[in-house]
Parts: sequence; C-alpha cells; structure tokens
Amino acid sequence: MAMPAVEQKPESHSEATRSSSLSSADKAAPLIQPAANFAAETSSHTSSESVTALWHGPGPRDGPELGSARLPRVYEVFEELGAKNRFYCCGFCMTGPDIDRPYHCCAWSFILVPSIFYFLVCSKYLWEKVSIWLPILTSLVLLSTVFFLLMTSCTDPGILPRKELRTSMSDKSRHDVESVVGVQVASIQGEDALSPEKIAEGYAWCRTCNIVRPPRSSHCADCNNCVLTFDHHCPFVNNCIGQRNYGFFSAFLVSTGCLGFAVAVGIGIYFSDYTHQGHGPVTLSNNPVLFLLMVVIGVPTAILFLGVLGLSLCHVYLSCRGKTTKECLRGTRGTGAMVSSRTLSLVRGPSLVPARERLERPLGPLLAV
Repeated sequence: MAMPAVEQKPESHSEATRSSSLSSADKAAPLIQPAANFAAETSSHTSSESVTALWHGPGPRDGPELGSARLPRVYEVFEELGAKNRFYCCGFCMTGPDIDRPYHCCAWSFILVPSIFYFLVCSKYLWEKVSIWLPILTSLVLLSTVFFLLMTSCTDPGILPRKELRTSMSDKSRHDVESVVGVQVASIQGEDALSPEKIAEGYAWCRTCNIVRPPRSSHCADCNNCVLTFDHHCPFVNNCIGQRNYGFFSAFLVSTGCLGFAVAVGIGIYFSDYTHQGHGPVTLSNNPVLFLLMVVIGVPTAILFLGVLGLSLCHVYLSCRGKTTKECLRGTRGTGAMVSSRTLSLVRGPSLVPARERLERPLGPLLAV
C-alpha cells in the first residue's frame, strides 16, 4: 500500500526575515576594510550602525567606502575639528568665522553705497558734460575692487591642516603638506621633539592644532587655524591674510583707493558745476535733500579713501622691508634658510586643504594616530 506524500509547510515569514538579515550581515561584514591599521583593530563582525557612526557628513555618497557608508569630504568635517572657517558652494569657497559678518557688511556698504550714488546721480552728467572716460574708468575700478575683495574673502589664505585631518587625508595630500612644512607628521609628536636647529630656523609647535608650524607661520585665534606667512586677520574681508591671498589683499587696497578717489572726484565735479549753474550752494536750508545725500555719501567716501590710503602705504612699506604686519608689530622676524624676505612676491602655492577630497581614513578614536 503506497504511503501518502508528506506535504511540506511553507517557511514562516519571521524565519525568512531572520535568514535574509543574517545573509545580508554576512555579506556586509567583509567590506569593513578602510585601512590596514584600522582593519587590524576592527572586527569583521562590526555592525552597520557602528560603521555609519563614523561617517560625519550628509554629502553625496560616492567615493571611498567604510562598510555601507561613504567617508565624508574634507569640507564636511572641517568645522568638527575645531576650525571656525566656513565653506560654501560645496567646498569651493572658504571664508572666515561668523563673528566677522558685521564688519564684512560694513566694508561692502562703504564700497557700494557711494558707487551707487555716483552712477545714479553723477554719471550721466559726467558722461555728457565732462568726459565719457570718467564713468567708464570708475566702473572698471569698481569691478576690480569687487573681484579682489571676493578673491581675498573666499580664498584659502594658506591654512595648515590639523594632525587629525592630515592622518585621514590621502597620501598625496599628506605628502604635499609635509613638503611645504618640511617635517613629516609621524616624526613629530610634541614640542620636545623639535631640535634646537629647527627652533632656531623658526619652526614651532602648535598645541592647538598638534602640528609643526614652518617659519613665519602663526596660529590665528579668530579662525582657530595655523596660516602660512600669517600677516593678520582682517574682519572687514572676513578672512585671514596669509601667503595665498596677500597679493589679492594688496590689489584690493590699491583698487579701493582708486575707487574712492574716482568717486570723490566725480561727486565733487558734479556738485561744483551744480552750484555754478545758478542753483546756489548746497546747504541744509537751500537744498536739504542734496545736502543730506552729500553728507551721508561724502563722509563714508572720505573715510574709506583716507583709511585705505594709509593702509596701502603701510603695506607698501612692509613689502619693501620684507615683513608681515605681525612681524612688524612684534619687531621680530624668523631667521634661517627656510625664511624668505619677500611677502607680496611670495609664490602662492596650492591649497593644503583639499576641501573637495574625500577622506581615505575615518576620523575618530578608532583610528590609530
């Protein structure tokens, strides 16, 4: 007599879910191999939650992997390391701290308000009665002033990456930093490791950034970063002035001085002819509107012109002496073969903060530094 076939029951939903999760975990575990030294310390059974915790940014997930997550770009973790600089346009623009915004807005107001009054009120008269070249040259100077201000404000001044960031960057970026500094990251572990020869040449240890500063570099308290050939921190341009933007800053001072002179001359010619055309002198009783406009526009323009003129002459003197503002105020300058006596003519060099580059090693206590 034939035995009846035993009917197999379908697998329950909970058992299927459990088996699928186990298989997916077994597949994901071998992928956790970000670096050789990190893999030696990390178990192959690291959960996906702990791997995701090492990812510090919401940026696009493409690039070096750490398990199921992607390592962030440099600009996404820059502020987490203690720096106060801000990045815009996906890391293409770098500016200073938020505390500089009122001063930065003041600088833009001193540039744009007199220029707008010049072009709205005086430019037509100057074009028709005096010379077409006055408004044309003034507009060109205004464009150059805005350009150099943006380049000074949005350019990396020469920031030296901190040790935590250097050890997580790619080998090429780390080699670029070491070639500029002249000291390998792993060979220096503190201020005591600097030889007397290095100290005599101007090298110094930064306790905040945990790095060696090359000669003429200094730590900026406003941005909380070390900057190459540090001149000063200027809140009006919302950035430090260092090796990579000192030329832009000097050009900005020259173009701003020329703009103030051109606007002042144009407004002066307009009001001088306005008075001689039978309108009488511009006074508060005769023409209160124009008088108030002349005071509101003329006083900032005069202050801008005189201030920028004095600052420009000061930096011309510093460039001729081969000193930075900080060195002049302190009355010192580093010595040694690594020190250049040039400031304005220094080679800018590439940025040592590869903002768009993804980290190759995770940040955090799991990384052996």
